[in-house]
Amino acid sequence: MLIQQLVNGLLLGTTFALIALSFNLVVGALDRLNFALGETAMVSAICGALFMSQLDIPFLLALFAALAVGALVAALTFLLSFRFVSAEYHTAPILSSLGVGLVITSLVTRALGSDQRRVPTVLDVQIEIGPLRIVGDQLIILVVAALMTVLLYVFLNRTSWGTAIRGVSDDPDMSGLLGIPVQRVILLTFVLSGTLAGASGLLTGLSFHTVSPFTGFETTLTALMVIVIGGLGNITGGVIAALMIGVIETLTVAYLSATFRDLIVFVLVGITLLARPQGLFTRDTGVVGRV
Repeated sequence: MLIQQLVNGLLLGTTFALIALSFNLVVGALDRLNFALGETAMVSAICGALFMSQLDIPFLLALFAALAVGALVAALTFLLSFRFVSAEYHTAPILSSLGVGLVITSLVTRALGSDQRRVPTVLDVQIEIGPLRIVGDQLIILVVAALMTVLLYVFLNRTSWGTAIRGVSDDPDMSGLLGIPVQRVILLTFVLSGTLAGASGLLTGLSFHTVSPFTGFETTLTALMVIVIGGLGNITGGVIAALMIGVIETLTVAYLSATFRDLIVFVLVGITLLARPQGLFTRDTGVVGRV
């Protein structure tokens, strides 16, 4: 039973890791938090769920659609909340992105209603290894999350645009002087963060087989807890913290009560802020560590 819950928690943590990576990308590029990423994940998940349940579109195509929706919403958020806001006003992008998130939730509920949407089973198989049971959808979540993480790493470290993103993250002024189109690179960073958020939203929906238009703020709050514990701007720390939170939430629901799930994570966040405000893993000063 314990092994089963640990595996379930790790799989849930992989979806948290994607949204945490999404947040950290924006932090690396702008030193700002995009508080509309939770709603970005939500609307992407609902679109993917509708494609699968209403139009009977295969999961792979629904996933690509969710990624495209996430990228589009993130790009619009950048243009509305960050691009034309002066760097002097540090809180303006935060408040503006919060407003964009509220608008997204309102538009979704008005257009599609406030009911939860069902995410159908994709792979109806079951693997049993002793007491451990893994269903097909869990394998899909693991494969997609791992593939997205690897592709992000390869893109950032093996492509010219990835190098540009890391350069802008380290020193945007010097990057601009060297001829790098800084605003285009930042826009690309937001698009990448949106695709990660879209994947996280649909995979989370696949994990619970439902998506709701009111999960955006909850997703944002979870991502914030992950980056607080893991360390703001630290990719490795964010992934480890996401897996840890996934395991803690799963074990809490299994052995205590679902009502204590968020409370225990909040307590952990509070302890982290008191004992180590910079997070368990400090933000690296190198270029790679900052993205």
